[in-house]
Amino acid sequence: MKNTLSVRLVPLFMLFLMVGCSKTPVESPQAQVEEKPSTVVAQPETVVEETDIIGDLKKPSKLEDRFSYTYGYLLYSTMAQQKGFSDLQASYFAKGILDADKGQGFYTQEEMSQTLYEVQTKLLQIAQEEMEALSTANLKVAEDFLETNKKRESIKTTESGLQYEVLVEGEGEHPTEKSIVEVDYQIMLLNGKIIDSSYERKQSSTFLLEAIMVPGFIEGVKLMQAGAKYRFWIHPDLAYGKEGTETIEPNTLLIIEVELKSIREGR
Repeated sequence: MKNTLSVRLVPLFMLFLMVGCSKTPVESPQAQVEEKPSTVVAQPETVVEETDIIGDLKKPSKLEDRFSYTYGYLLYSTMAQQKGFSDLQASYFAKGILDADKGQGFYTQEEMSQTLYEVQTKLLQIAQEEMEALSTANLKVAEDFLETNKKRESIKTTESGLQYEVLVEGEGEHPTEKSIVEVDYQIMLLNGKIIDSSYERKQSSTFLLEAIMVPGFIEGVKLMQAGAKYRFWIHPDLAYGKEGTETIEPNTLLIIEVELKSIREGR
């Protein structure tokens, strides 16, 4: 989700850089000249027919013309598809390009920077609102599931709310947070999507247990003995919480299967 926000803001960051490097001159106020009554007889106005220099262009054949058209087409299409840019005005977009080519536009660099800042603020607000809505929805899904899951006969629930199921019993000592454990594991979402798996990598993982950033995982592994295999259902508060990660949405419930292969004490 964080990537989504980053993608939205990339065009703006690029525009900020371009505005900062732009040499668009600041328009100076024109000197006021006192007008004197005219003695010239007014002539009928000549009507000048305006032409659409863009709309009247024909399909290009030269490489530089084809590239110019293609670049403009793709740039506008990409921006228009992003949330927050859906109201992009094609006519003013084209006008801005033409004025930039002439080196004379409606606004100063400072005014354009202010406009970009206002749009960035708007996009951040939209992203924040979407993130909060997603977080609330995910939390409800997680808690509804856990409320039903805990009623299953094979499910045990700890005081923290961690739910687990013993698939294979182990034997021996239990690890502590200071233990170095060797495990095989698989992390899944409620929809069955696997987001990490040592089985797929075909290589067990060995690490200091307290170094893991998921409290529910640490608590669960401490319940195990060597040779055991458990399945855990971890409430978002015991996982990545409201923040989520690059690949895990905020307030997402995690399902983790863990096979504890060995335990040794850390230094």
